[in-house]
Amino acid sequence: TISQRLKRLENELGTKLFLRQQGQRSTALTSAGTNLVPMAQQWSSLWRDMYSLNTFTGKTDLSIGSVDLVNSISFVPLYKKMLMNHPEIQLDINTHHSSEIHSLLENRVIDIGFVFSPVKYPDIISTPLFSEKMYLISRRSSGYYDNISTSELDSQKEAYLKWNADYELWHHSNWSQTRHLINVNTGTNIIHYLDEPGSWTIGPSSLIRFMRRQKEIAFYQLKEAPPPLVCYQLTHRYPKPSRLDGLKAFRHEAELYIKSNKTMTWLDAAPPDGENGSSKPASE
Repeated sequence: TISQRLKRLENELGTKLFLRQQGQRSTALTSAGTNLVPMAQQWSSLWRDMYSLNTFTGKTDLSIGSVDLVNSISFVPLYKKMLMNHPEIQLDINTHHSSEIHSLLENRVIDIGFVFSPVKYPDIISTPLFSEKMYLISRRSSGYYDNISTSELDSQKEAYLKWNADYELWHHSNWSQTRHLINVNTGTNIIHYLDEPGSWTIGPSSLIRFMRRQKEIAFYQLKEAPPPLVCYQLTHRYPKPSRLDGLKAFRHEAELYIKSNKTMTWLDAAPPDGENGSSKPASE
């Protein structure tokens, strides 16, 4: 059935879309087929919008997918600002791991994503949004100090989180020991495991702000400084037309918020609205 439909499409357009070789199951796109893909993506977005007209509520829906730290800590003030300044936008906040966010955006389940580990997808634009410095975090009673060397830290007392590939490379270059006090997969989980004497972790400025509600928490610079933690903004190359205004408003508020935040460094590398960017491959 698929082959027949593709053949009818080729006949209707008057050009071949696929290169076929007799006896082989695999196919490849012709140049015309490659050029058709972005048109089909845009048509698909318009089609979905058209059939969602009956669910229109007067508000613009905007679905956001982010890693735990961004949703639970870093962007909470931003989300509140969006609610106050843009009542016409209905926010839908979802927390996932980076790999899930890429997949959800690729399938247009969400409209925008924020991750620490960008992965190369053909239709996802990945752009660095902001960065944060990373620090040693522990209890004040642990006896650590500013500009401490990594050689003085016992990795078996570490609450370890693999923030991204760059951080993992840096970590492995400083500690050959792979056993830790505990391995966690979300930033907000770390605070529960710093009660042991000498226990420690490494995390960004936003995590420190969250943890410092507990007066016993202290943070220190490391002599061998970790790479800054970069947050990447993910958008689809062909977003739903009905979400463009919401995406533009969110992008504007995010820029104002990040630039006013003393612990975040705005990375002005995102392409202007309507322009395509390039994905930056990395592994998580």
